[in-house]
Amino acid sequence: MKLSFRLCVVLLLLWLVPVHLVAQEKPKRDSIYEKIENYSKKGKVQRFLYHLIFRNVSDAAIVPSKDDVVKAYVDYRGKFIRNIYITSYDPLGYNSQMEKRDSHWIEEVGNRMHMRTREFAVRGYLLFKKGDAYNQQKIYESERILRDTRFINRVLITPVEGSVTADSLDLSVKVLDSWSLEPTFNFSGSKIGGGMRENNFLGMGHEVIGSYQTDVKTKQKSFFGSYAANNIYGTYINALLVGQKDMAENENVAFHAYRIFFSPLTKWAGGASFNYYRRRFQIPDTLNSNPDRYPVASLKANVTNLWAGYQFPLKRSSSNEITDNIVTAVKFNKTDFLQHPGDQNDPGHLFRSYSLYLGSIGYNQRRYLLKKNVYNYDIPEDVPYGALLSATVGGMKPKDAAFSPYIGVMAGYGSYTKMGYFNYRAEYGTFIKNEKDFRSTFRVNGLYFSPLREWGFAQVRHFLSETLVLGNVRSNTLSDRINLSSAEDFPAFTPFFLGEDKLVVRYQLQFFIKKAWKNFQINPYFTTAFGWLSPDNSDVFSSKTHTKFGVGVLFYNPYLAFNRFQISFMYYPRIPFDERPAFEFNRYRNDRISMNGFGIGEPQIVGY
Repeated sequence: MKLSFRLCVVLLLLWLVPVHLVAQEKPKRDSIYEKIENYSKKGKVQRFLYHLIFRNVSDAAIVPSKDDVVKAYVDYRGKFIRNIYITSYDPLGYNSQMEKRDSHWIEEVGNRMHMRTREFAVRGYLLFKKGDAYNQQKIYESERILRDTRFINRVLITPVEGSVTADSLDLSVKVLDSWSLEPTFNFSGSKIGGGMRENNFLGMGHEVIGSYQTDVKTKQKSFFGSYAANNIYGTYINALLVGQKDMAENENVAFHAYRIFFSPLTKWAGGASFNYYRRRFQIPDTLNSNPDRYPVASLKANVTNLWAGYQFPLKRSSSNEITDNIVTAVKFNKTDFLQHPGDQNDPGHLFRSYSLYLGSIGYNQRRYLLKKNVYNYDIPEDVPYGALLSATVGGMKPKDAAFSPYIGVMAGYGSYTKMGYFNYRAEYGTFIKNEKDFRSTFRVNGLYFSPLREWGFAQVRHFLSETLVLGNVRSNTLSDRINLSSAEDFPAFTPFFLGEDKLVVRYQLQFFIKKAWKNFQINPYFTTAFGWLSPDNSDVFSSKTHTKFGVGVLFYNPYLAFNRFQISFMYYPRIPFDERPAFEFNRYRNDRISMNGFGIGEPQIVGY
């Protein structure tokens, strides 16, 4: 009861949703930009500098954005598709309807640097083909899947004007590319890092990532590189190759090939992965003592993971859409430790070679609502809602030890109401050893965000997210504990700050300012988090309250050639062990407070 009461107090304090009703003003052109444009016409140098940074005033009207994206779908049921015409547009110089604006030379240079998405890459994501009967759900799902990629900004799938006859029609598929080359830069304390990400390599929709980080004090370095071949030959099979070496000289090489249940219409899914890693790390011998005194151990392992699943519809909606499915899946995982820490550092035999066998069956309902101004300004985003319920059974066979059965259950629900969006998931899983629960985990993840609220000078959206994790009868090896150092929580914390239970409450206030300042659409946000991490067999609130506070800004300026970017600053009042404050620059992004989906895929042990 103590946990429930205190949790309710925290939620009530954060869940303050102010409502003010004001009229929205019409956007105006900024005379400063007109003066700058007029001045640029006086000479070649001025004109060159102007077009290097700005866009013509006539092309840059800011349009107010609404919360909901309204799209009128006309049902052409009974007709078949004669032809499909695909057009890809460069990321610069087009509006949201993919109509050409008067662009200047810097946009033309940017478009030439960008490899436009190839027709086969777009066609491979479509759930319909020439000769198929028209199906409105397949049209929407194709748009959603394309929007979900990192290389497509907007999608329009519509009948070709004048093509509709009594029995058939032609379809036009228009995609507006996103600018695919993303440089990154961040620093935290003495660590400085940067990298590059290409989301549309050679226009094929493949991803290439490279990053580098160095510690200027210790001179340690880390590297990361990956290549993802997405949707190979239109099969929705993705292949990923990863190589990594961190500052502690740990190495990881992995290959994954997989196909998920990417839509309610998907019938089969599966995957295979092979991973080798070598780690030299410290194993805690006393919980939450100074990590400098922990013994160092070496670990090498080969991991093989195989899974397959099948999904079939349970029922159709009144409009003949498939939203409710039964999902079945099986999994085999084999982990061979080529080098392990030894019994002294691993008394619970956590790093013993094992084979894992799992099977699951579940029901899910998957639907989506198209909204704007959720995480991004004026960009359509698909918000998932629905329900899921699944059960997992199986077990683990460690080397030279008895088979331990495993059971797990998962339930989730999401809905969008007048009060806002709610999305919650609860999971419980446990091994059974000597007829008793062993290494049990109970986990709850929740998210709420409000409708867009009028708040005088701005529209605002409130986000509230919670994660509760309770562990029970964990291994004697203290590495079998949880921490607060995940990317969405307290990444500046050392991973050696450990406990058995944790609670994290996150709050974010996102502003969408109504008035542009010098035609900068400045959308600031404030974020904070409170975290508790309990030692073994203690109440989750018995530990200190850990906090972080951050601010960030989403910038959008239609007068700039590259018009969207984001910066952030995060402050931690106290870091465990060091007992000093810390800060991070540009490491946090406003979409770190994420949503639970309602797909069921690879059988998993409940995450701890």
